[in-house]
Amino acid sequence: MHGSGYFTRLAATLFTAALFGLIIANPNAGKRYVEKAAVAAAAAERTPVSERACAIGEPALSGPFAALEDVLSVSPLGGVTAPGEVLPAPYIRINTRPAKTAFERRTIAALAPARVEITALERHIDRDPYGRAIAQTWTVHFKPCSKVSLYYSRLDRVSEDLLERAGGLRQFTEIGGPDHIALKTSLRVQEGYTIGRADGFDVGLHDARVAPATMERPERYRSNPFMHAAVYDVSPDLMAAVSTDTTRARCAIDYLPKDMRPEWSGKLGDAWGIRRAKGENTCRTALIDKPGAAQGAWFTDAAHNGVASKVSAVALGPDAVDPDRLIFALHGRLASLTPDLVALSPLMDAERMEATQDFLSVKKGDGRINPSFDKINDEQVYCFEGLRVNFVGPLINGVVLLQRQSDGDQPGELKIEARGDVQSCIDLEEPWTFSGNETTFYR
Repeated sequence: MHGSGYFTRLAATLFTAALFGLIIANPNAGKRYVEKAAVAAAAAERTPVSERACAIGEPALSGPFAALEDVLSVSPLGGVTAPGEVLPAPYIRINTRPAKTAFERRTIAALAPARVEITALERHIDRDPYGRAIAQTWTVHFKPCSKVSLYYSRLDRVSEDLLERAGGLRQFTEIGGPDHIALKTSLRVQEGYTIGRADGFDVGLHDARVAPATMERPERYRSNPFMHAAVYDVSPDLMAAVSTDTTRARCAIDYLPKDMRPEWSGKLGDAWGIRRAKGENTCRTALIDKPGAAQGAWFTDAAHNGVASKVSAVALGPDAVDPDRLIFALHGRLASLTPDLVALSPLMDAERMEATQDFLSVKKGDGRINPSFDKINDEQVYCFEGLRVNFVGPLINGVVLLQRQSDGDQPGELKIEARGDVQSCIDLEEPWTFSGNETTFYR
């Protein structure tokens, strides 16, 4: 498979041949031509990789994200978001094989998938509810060409060589506090270079050459580095280096060389390699937001957005692995979903409370009962039954009502209420209505 480097070498060969032809025709001009060629070559080498045009008709990547034999599965992150994390997007999670025990993951090298320029480094400190540091993770941003950018996140550590070349932690700048520090860089590395190490990591890719995804509120997903720089009192250039445009996110597997794609696509599935990804688009390369429907992200108030590090939102969409299963990623933001609705023993109150902070799943139905979220239109009240906590957790003793509303050209609102007074939708008195305990979410 020829990469962009092939065409660069070919151009250099043709230029050299032409140069020798000129020297033969005019021997006295040889020195002048050699000097010009050296200057041109040096200028081309100094051009940052991040500013070079992407090769037309060639994949942007030339190598793998990690050694494939160490990878158990690749999870498309298109449907479920963990509490407090960024909204669902078409990124992928590299899940490593078990280590010494079934509960441990193998730590592997995260590799540069091409000759790239490292454009930014970030370090995050995760803390528990009591403020105690529980993990240190890294995000590395890089570009193989001017219009395609990637990042690896949730790395356990970054390459010591990379950190040293960047000048060490003393060069980093705080973004909103010491738990998030970052540095804008311009460091070239070759394909296969060990960017960092982790027992699993996320891969995000953005392609500025493609049209942004069609969304009802695309402005929520675009980061304004100048505004953020003012808020955090840091350089706009640094904020731009660590910001991404989720509306142009794409599946990174599609940017691998053609001979690598089948093996990586064959890994698509759940985190433990048990469920294989189904459907025509197993990598889920489109955002789940659908204008005019209930599918997508809904915010707890009109002021939140999808680019904050801690997102206050819920997400409704098909399961990333099995699109015939629907996901309510509510994460404790539905007041009516109380612990007593979780089908567990009364002696397990702690587990009940924890379950209400998880996501719910349900088998897709039709009509007004368990409809696909992209089929839910304005005004009609819909009912969901047979929900359970996550995929294998306890059932919910009740139903969930849902209604989408909009006012002309204004963004829609979504009302959701968990009801424990009935066990199935047909037991609800017609017409279906809310009891006054519903929660309203906003586009």
